[in-house]
Amino acid sequence: MVDPARSTGADNPIGPPSPQLATQAQLAISANRLPGGGVDVQGLAASVERVRQENPQSAGWVEAEIDRNLTPVERGELARALEGDTATPPTPANDPGPDPVQLGLDLTQLALDITGIIEPTPISDGSNTVISAGRAIGSLFSGDFGDAGGHALNGVLSAAGIIPYLGDAAKAGKVGKWAQTVSDSVAAVVANPALRGALEPALRQVKNAVDAIPQGAIDALPASARDAIQRMKSQLDEFFGAGTRQADEGVYQGTVRGQTVELRGVDSVSVNYVKRDRVEYAALRRDFDSTVRGDFLRDLASDPAKVDALRRAGLDQAAIDRIASGRVPQGWQVHHKLPIDDGGTNSFDNLVLINNDPHHLALTNAQRTLVGDLAVGQSRQIDFPIPRGFVYPPTP
Repeated sequence: MVDPARSTGADNPIGPPSPQLATQAQLAISANRLPGGGVDVQGLAASVERVRQENPQSAGWVEAEIDRNLTPVERGELARALEGDTATPPTPANDPGPDPVQLGLDLTQLALDITGIIEPTPISDGSNTVISAGRAIGSLFSGDFGDAGGHALNGVLSAAGIIPYLGDAAKAGKVGKWAQTVSDSVAAVVANPALRGALEPALRQVKNAVDAIPQGAIDALPASARDAIQRMKSQLDEFFGAGTRQADEGVYQGTVRGQTVELRGVDSVSVNYVKRDRVEYAALRRDFDSTVRGDFLRDLASDPAKVDALRRAGLDQAAIDRIASGRVPQGWQVHHKLPIDDGGTNSFDNLVLINNDPHHLALTNAQRTLVGDLAVGQSRQIDFPIPRGFVYPPTP
């Protein structure tokens, strides 16, 4: 990916990105958002390539904004996809790489350690002591005496944690190792995305434990321990995308015929809405009506993965045949996520096949309510509802 802040080429201008470019990046991510969370990396790579072709002067900023909204693993996968390398990087022959079983055990014990800080019973520390003892014995039998000693020491510290007051003091000496374990685990997943399935549940357990630590307990720790916990929180937040994208499903409250309707999977995106010149608007509308709408529909029908998504959205074979011919199926619309009345474009990333009633009606009503009174050239900062994906809703 391009780092515009370090680029001096004409394609990547120096200076802060405009709100429109940030919105363009959000639209690219939204168009490739998966229903269960995360993004379709291959689809996002195609979106980035379109941005490079359609708007090369701004591509660097758009790509940087996309990067900012991805987890480290997704960034690595996107970079490989853009380079044409979708395979997992090979592991050097003399480097077996991290052992996911050992990393998983490390993370499990880490979560137990942290839970033991706030747990009024000795269950977590006792469980941790037993696990450490078992790992120490296993290392002895395998001849790895260094690891055996490390696990034994961890068991001693966990056992000390059972004792009130002495326990938290003992754990303060382990916080640095906690941060390193989290860092090693995140780095392992970034280097080899295949490890994500094995390590993500344990990392999630650690994140939940870290988030549950009372601030008073953190404040009572030495400065070095507090800093280590903050590093862990930052790494885990970035790994799971906290703070850079919505953790929940995204629910927008719309209105249709005076009744409130919930639109799930619709993000409220902050945009500086500027009423577009009518000549520009009319030209975009003509292009959309004459060619773009049909091209977008035919593109959907040409991709087997997208056809599967259309079926999951409740479209039958007759509707899909109609889409393949470039025509809108009955009861549906092709909708501009960011209206061409504002700064929206006819890019496929800005389009979604949407069910008309109540979904499209609710979004149209929202636009009228939010900006219907603006005159050409007037602007307003608003939170605008933008549905995710290329078909909405993704299920009936």
